[in-house]
Amino acid sequence: MNNLISFPFGGNSRKRFPRNLCASFLIFAVFLSLPSALFAQPKSANFIIVSDMGGFASENQKSVAAAMGKEASKIDARFVVTLGDNYHGKGITSENDPRWKTEFEDIYDVKSLQIPWYPCLGNHDYEGNPQAEINYSKISPRWKFPARYYTQEEIIDSSTSLLIVHIDTSPFIDAYRNDTSKGKTGWPDIAKQLSWLDSVLAVSKAQWTIVVGHHPLFASTAKNGDQKELIEKVLPILQKHHVLFYICGHQHFLQYLRKENMHFLICGGGSSFWDPAPGKDVVFEKGSLGFLSVQITKNLFRADFINSEEKILYTVTVQN
Repeated sequence: MNNLISFPFGGNSRKRFPRNLCASFLIFAVFLSLPSALFAQPKSANFIIVSDMGGFASENQKSVAAAMGKEASKIDARFVVTLGDNYHGKGITSENDPRWKTEFEDIYDVKSLQIPWYPCLGNHDYEGNPQAEINYSKISPRWKFPARYYTQEEIIDSSTSLLIVHIDTSPFIDAYRNDTSKGKTGWPDIAKQLSWLDSVLAVSKAQWTIVVGHHPLFASTAKNGDQKELIEKVLPILQKHHVLFYICGHQHFLQYLRKENMHFLICGGGSSFWDPAPGKDVVFEKGSLGFLSVQITKNLFRADFINSEEKILYTVTVQN
C-alpha cells in the first residue's frame, strides 16, 4: 500500500509526504482552531449563597430569586449554596411534596440558576422530613444534597482549590433536642459530626476553606444571637484548623462580624427580614432581603452582600 500523499507546490510541481505526517498536521490544525476556553483552567470560583429562602412563593422570595438570577448570570456562577430553612413553616413531607415545584422549581427557574445547588438543613427543615430533602437529589439534577453534613471541593486553578464544609447545626441546639412537643426524635449524633469535622479539616490541602451551616456562632441581635452550643463545640475545631470563614443564615438579616480572628457572615434574607442590632464586633449590618455573591481567586476572597434590588450593600475582601 502506498503510504505517501502528494501535495501541489506551485505550478505542476508535486512533493510527497508520509500519510501519518499529513494526518498529524491535520489534527494539529484542528486543535489550534478549537476555542481556547475549552483548554483554559478556571481562574476563580464564583457562586451564590442564600439562606432562609423558604418563603411560600411570596413576592419577597420571588424578588430575591430574580436578583440572584441576574447576579448569577453576571458572574457566571458555578453553583448555589443554601444555608437552611429551605422550607419554612413545617418543612416538607416528602421528596414529592408539591412545595418543591411551587417554592423551588418555579421560583429559581432562570437559566443562570440551572446549576448545582448545595444545601444545608435548618431548624424549619427539621420540622418536616429532613431526609426528604436529601432524597430529592435523586429527582432533581441540580439539587446536590448527599448527606446531612458533607464536603464540597472546587478547583480554582491548577494550584488552588476551595473546600466548602457543610455542617448540620440544628442537632447541636439544646432547645431543639429537648423539645418533644413537635415530635422531634432520633436527633443525629453530634459527637460523630464533630469527629468528622475535625478529620476533614485536618486532612484538607485546600488553599481556601469555608464552613457553612444554618445557625450563627455569633450574631448581634436585639436578644442574644450567639449560639452557645456551637461556640463551645464547633468554634474550637474551626480555630484549631485556622478556618477563616463561617457563613450562615437563621437570623433574617445581613451582617458581617470580625471576631476570634475569623470572618462571620450572615445572609438570612432569602425571603423575609428583620432588624439586627449594633455590636462591637459588627463591621456591617442591614435589615434587608438579600444574598451573597462570592468570587474567589488564588489570592482574593470577595463576598458582596446584595439586596433584592440588585444593589451591592457591602463588600468583604480578604487576601490570601
